[in-house]
Amino acid sequence: MKAFAYYTESRKKKTTTIKDIANKAGVSISTVSRILNFDTTLSVTDATRARVLHVAEEMEYKPRRKKTPKTTTKIAVIQWHSEKQELNDLYYLQIQYAIENTVQSSGAALQYVTTENFNEAVNSTFSGIIALGKYGHQEMLDIAAKKLPVVFVGQNSLADGFDSVTSDYVSPVKWIIDHYLAAGIQDIGLIVGQEATSIGHQEIKDTRLQAFETFGQAAGVYTPEHVFVGAFTPESGYALMNEAIDQLGDKLPHGFIVGNDAMAVGVIRALNEQDLPIPERVSLISFNDVAVAKYTSPRLSTVHAYTDLMGAGAVQLLQERISDPKRVARQFNYATKLILRESSK
Repeated sequence: MKAFAYYTESRKKKTTTIKDIANKAGVSISTVSRILNFDTTLSVTDATRARVLHVAEEMEYKPRRKKTPKTTTKIAVIQWHSEKQELNDLYYLQIQYAIENTVQSSGAALQYVTTENFNEAVNSTFSGIIALGKYGHQEMLDIAAKKLPVVFVGQNSLADGFDSVTSDYVSPVKWIIDHYLAAGIQDIGLIVGQEATSIGHQEIKDTRLQAFETFGQAAGVYTPEHVFVGAFTPESGYALMNEAIDQLGDKLPHGFIVGNDAMAVGVIRALNEQDLPIPERVSLISFNDVAVAKYTSPRLSTVHAYTDLMGAGAVQLLQERISDPKRVARQFNYATKLILRESSK
């Protein structure tokens, strides 16, 4: 019996189709398919690409909104990523939809701000702040200087005295290693991104990399030469997999853990160009389970993050902080789920 739980997604499960997305976005099925696979040769405007990706995420999210009376509460959401970065990593976009749904259901108002215009845009008319992304200690203090309740989403900020919301990205690394070992794969690699704080650009060691070092060493499968670090983008995934193929040749691992679904799209493209079949030669399991994971070929095995609960949890923590400004800081760390599709054995 395996020591971890996973979910194998059935093809019979009713889901949003590319045709559904094309109809709502007002573009062709071919255009949707190429955008969802981050086809760099496709000539479309950034606005069209953004519309298709947003529609895909919205149709997967299926918000449930209740009609409630309007309140005087106004919440600022700090967008850590630029719009271009956000479209390469849809994880934070999913969380934004959940925050919007929860805030609107409560009758409150919401306003997005950036790290660049935060100081000018946020004032005493706001009731609280939700900060998405990664921030250094001084950046947290600068945000807190507004004297408004604040919740950080995407990093554990308890050590700095702030409420926070995170996903468990540690346990899934062990699940994936165990899954590969059970499938007879003992050479395992990691392709992951490197993030940095929004203003100070201080590099943050990725949780998945730390977990891979710990669990990989314990299982006897960790090899530093099998670890490739870049950015959380399709282009980086493509470049890193090509680098791995060039450096390792026939010793290329038969199983890879990939930092997010966007990177995995690039990894798949590189493997296809090199005629390395998935999953027969290389198995892939990535993270986040954004909409694009269901439209790759083969469909991506991935770790599902409950971004709907994360967004709702952030609003709940903020409301509690508004009601009780002096309470002890809390963290909501949500469990994740391994979903097996066709990209892995």
